[in-house]
Amino acid sequence: MKTPRLFTPGPTAIPAEVLETAARPLIHHRTEAFRQAHRDAMSGLQYILRTTNPVAILTASGSGAMEAAVVNMTRPGDTVITTELGKFSERWREIAEAYGMKVVTLKAEYGQVVQPAAVERAFMSNPGAAVLFATHSETATGVLQDVEAFAKIARAHGALIGVDAITSAGAHDVRTDDWGLDAVVGGSQKGVMIPPGLGYVAVSERARARMREGRHPVYYFDLLKALASAEKGDTPYTPAITLVLALRTALEMMRAEGIENIIARHDANARATRAAVTAMGLELLAAVPSNATTAVRTPGDSAGAIQKHLEKHYGVKIAGGQGALKGKIVRIGHLGHYDATDMYAVVSALEATLNDLGLLNTFGRGVAALRESYAGGAGKR
Repeated sequence: MKTPRLFTPGPTAIPAEVLETAARPLIHHRTEAFRQAHRDAMSGLQYILRTTNPVAILTASGSGAMEAAVVNMTRPGDTVITTELGKFSERWREIAEAYGMKVVTLKAEYGQVVQPAAVERAFMSNPGAAVLFATHSETATGVLQDVEAFAKIARAHGALIGVDAITSAGAHDVRTDDWGLDAVVGGSQKGVMIPPGLGYVAVSERARARMREGRHPVYYFDLLKALASAEKGDTPYTPAITLVLALRTALEMMRAEGIENIIARHDANARATRAAVTAMGLELLAAVPSNATTAVRTPGDSAGAIQKHLEKHYGVKIAGGQGALKGKIVRIGHLGHYDATDMYAVVSALEATLNDLGLLNTFGRGVAALRESYAGGAGKR
């Protein structure tokens, strides 16, 4: 029997402690026990996002949290600017268009990032643009954008900034307050190591003030209502109780490890994985790589065959490409509950698969590069 091993950039592996919490008998959400768990979870999210801003925890996916940010931060007729560098960052534009806004989209080629100079030009060409929506870590291409620079530009032009940190929170430094981020969006099945089903949004006072002045009609995703309830430990509607309890456990684990150590671990795993696949003769897609996932170009259209062989023969599940990259890349996730031993498992299985399929005729280079990277790095685990 093969033990399934999940190496996708979401959902990610779940620690045993979190699974144990999720298996406990259900409690009612209108109790002090749940309210305390909810408060603890909000505090934990503030810790990993480095913010004192209140955080709304929503029973929704990360995409739902993105929609909540858009519909609350904007008004009918607004002009917004979005950055687009892969399948998931396209959602900012798609959501804004669904609400009838004028959208100015800055596109980068797959594997590249939008440069701050392009953002500056977009604001100069569109005076009065209300919000910049940008993705920090693009999960589809494995790249990392400079949202700190974007935030400075947006603020200089009197605009708000909403950031998709769905795969950067817990893998990279997300300095919400220091960088002046007005809405930071995340999802539960990523760096916080629990199953899918929760989205969250940290909201600045600047953003809340604009919401109070006017926004789109909104009901379920009303962030002002969610934050008002959260002050009392409550939610406006029935929450995913089990997931909130699991989130508290996961965030307690993260606080115990320390955010600096978590970031260092992700950096070490990502660097080692990139070194390993490069040593195998494969090409990285990302010009500025994220610590959440490593996107790798595969020979020809072999990505699908590689994924199937890995899962069938070695029990290892990795992700493929999205949209135009389907069949052309594989994505190795190292976001969340992974250490060096996990990365040895996925790298050796990938190297074996490439040999099995006749795409590589040597074995051991990837594992050797992995070992060398860990041995030489300060983030050795």
